[in-house]
Amino acid sequence: MLKVNHLSKHFGDVHAVKDVSFHVKKGSTFAFLGTNGAGKSTVIHMIIDLLKPDHGEITFTDGVLQNVTGVVFQNHRLDEELSLEENLIIRAKLYGIHRSEAKKRVDELLELTSLSEKRHRLYGNCSGGEKRKTDIIRALLHQPTFLILDEPTTGLDAESREEIWAFLRQLQINQELTVFLTTHYIEEAENVDYVVIMHEGKIEVEGTPNTLRSQYAKTILTLYPVDVDMLLTQLREDEHTFEHDQHTIIIPLEESKDAIPILQKADKNISHFSIEEANLEKVFLQVTEQIKGKVNT
Repeated sequence: MLKVNHLSKHFGDVHAVKDVSFHVKKGSTFAFLGTNGAGKSTVIHMIIDLLKPDHGEITFTDGVLQNVTGVVFQNHRLDEELSLEENLIIRAKLYGIHRSEAKKRVDELLELTSLSEKRHRLYGNCSGGEKRKTDIIRALLHQPTFLILDEPTTGLDAESREEIWAFLRQLQINQELTVFLTTHYIEEAENVDYVVIMHEGKIEVEGTPNTLRSQYAKTILTLYPVDVDMLLTQLREDEHTFEHDQHTIIIPLEESKDAIPILQKADKNISHFSIEEANLEKVFLQVTEQIKGKVNT
């Protein structure tokens, strides 16, 4: 759907994007992660032609930029003094959509986002979640096949974030929409198809969430022993890798089901246990620590 090759961008002496290359498959959800200043928004601005790259090439395989993309920026872009419906009808006209077709499309998307009953509410009087849903509808009026979401749920409560993601998942099913996402909420990237983590303008790691979790994070089994010496002896005999103190024994695992035989054998020697699953936040923190280690050596 999108190919980015050797993209670079300078702002004076600041090298904001450094030889970035990636591709986004049609119908997938692609997550772009990184701290503030990593270069994510600069890459997006080059993709949508708001900035010109110093070097590199950006190619949409499905057609020209304006026809295939919809963009939702971090900040709200609609008129506070107009209703949701008025804002959307005006934006549809800017896309060149005939009024009757625009009305039909707006009705469809308001229904899909559970905003139909609020169509006459002023945009300025809406909650953050309602505004963000309307922003996404605005980006979808011309039926793009590629949707760019730049920090789409920042500042929203957990319920609003989940409503928006349920809406986006339904769109992908109904319309084979390709989604390109940047987010501060790393948990939102747990179920995407592909992840890129940027730092200071360059790509540090990339891959599927499962691949990154297996490479950079471990599931952790914590045992709380009744008889610590007996349990340590047993774990050593079974050649498990672990760390321990007087009160806990910590065992890294490849996946959570690996805990089953350990727990079965340790049953009488523990009071209780906990399992902390590997996740992308751990991956992100591990990658960040590795980067800091390289800088300090």
